[in-house]
Amino acid sequence: MHRMRILVPLLALCALAVGVAPTAAAEPLPSGVPEVGLATPAEEALLQQQLAEAMPVIATYKGKKIDLADGWQGAQACSEVATGEVYCYDSAEEADQALASIAPAAGGTPEGGAASAKGSGDFGPTAIGDCLYRWVCLWEHSNFTGRRLQWQAGGTKQLSTWDFRDKASAACVNRDQGGLLAYDARTAQPDPYMALGVGYCYKFTDSSYPYGGTFNDKVDYIKM
Repeated sequence: MHRMRILVPLLALCALAVGVAPTAAAEPLPSGVPEVGLATPAEEALLQQQLAEAMPVIATYKGKKIDLADGWQGAQACSEVATGEVYCYDSAEEADQALASIAPAAGGTPEGGAASAKGSGDFGPTAIGDCLYRWVCLWEHSNFTGRRLQWQAGGTKQLSTWDFRDKASAACVNRDQGGLLAYDARTAQPDPYMALGVGYCYKFTDSSYPYGGTFNDKVDYIKM
């Protein structure tokens, strides 16, 4: 009988910081296997305090301000830059092109190469690595398509304020250090989490869930 380990998420996040970093010419690998565990009561209490302080996410889309909690109004890609500002676009390709001027330091590879991790300009089912270097990305579908949500800034993110709660099916962590902890909020049970290391992409349909099944469409909040 498999014995499930109870892990301390903060320690897991520290361990992810020394994970495998993406190289200049390579996209993140699509074969990452996350470490899975349960949040301790103390860690969960701290996270819930941080989530209670979450503010509405107001994004700029087509020159207008929208509250993402009310929907993306047709946008397909939303990005939070290091300053905390959020921008949304009609496609991932349009978002990457715009971010080259809005957040130019975020668009290069470790050696100043192509803007996207894949570097080919392709988008869609084959573009697993289409997550900008120094960014963390979530996708709506497990084949790395559908709406894409990404962050340059760290912190604890309440996905309901981003209209992405229980909607994430894939992720890439395309940066040199600092991984991602993705949680499912549970009532009267410890919150399960996935620890995603740097330099890898993940399909949540392939990630085991501590209470049975997979993590697909179960992530409620993240910490990075």
